[in-house]
Amino acid sequence: MPQYMIRKGIYGHEIAKFDDSNASLDVYTINSRGCSCPARSRSCKHTRILTAWKKSNVEGIVFDDDAQEIGNIFNFSTIANKSSSKNRNSSKMYG
Repeated sequence: MPQYMIRKGIYGHEIAKFDDSNASLDVYTINSRGCSCPARSRSCKHTRILTAWKKSNVEGIVFDDDAQEIGNIFNFSTIANKSSSKNRNSSKMYG
């Protein structure tokens, strides 16, 4: 399943697409004219992901195809793991 990361570039926002690798598969630029993806539409999934990114105030969020948060690159947790925080805290080996 592809993951998307967003950053603010010089001429607009850039969305990088990853798929279980450390190198991006594609990088799309979104500016006032729209997205640079092959769909060439103002309402493509990349613009929805950008809108979700602008609404959040957290840096490093990773999104899926449906513009849902699936993790954060800075704290290495996923949304699925947040619901089981009780289990994570009780399973610490040290301190």
